[in-house]
Amino acid sequence: MKRPYRYYSVEYKQRIIAEVESGERRQSSVAREEGISSSLIDRWRQQERNGTLSGRITPQERQQAKDLDWYKKKVAEQAMEIDLLKKIAAYSARMKKSNGCVVTERNVVRLRKDVG
Repeated sequence: MKRPYRYYSVEYKQRIIAEVESGERRQSSVAREEGISSSLIDRWRQQERNGTLSGRITPQERQQAKDLDWYKKKVAEQAMEIDLLKKIAAYSARMKKSNGCVVTERNVVRLRKDVG
């Protein structure tokens, strides 16, 4: 029969890692006494080195992460819209300055100054 999935607190993982790395006890004896596999301790040690050793993520934390991602996406969309509106405003101001679509000698001179 399969054992149910067990969760270990971050404090417990750190205590086991500290015992093994300090040399107090051998990894195999710690694994045997705690009833966990030696490879699990190896995985925790690797996670500790990578900075990814953490406890179980609660549903509330998962929802907060989803909300944060949604807000980041929304802010990025709004920043793009603002940039586009600024470009449209600048283009509109240039068009008003050139008196619309009527091409006259005066407009051509102004447009050439804007370009060059």
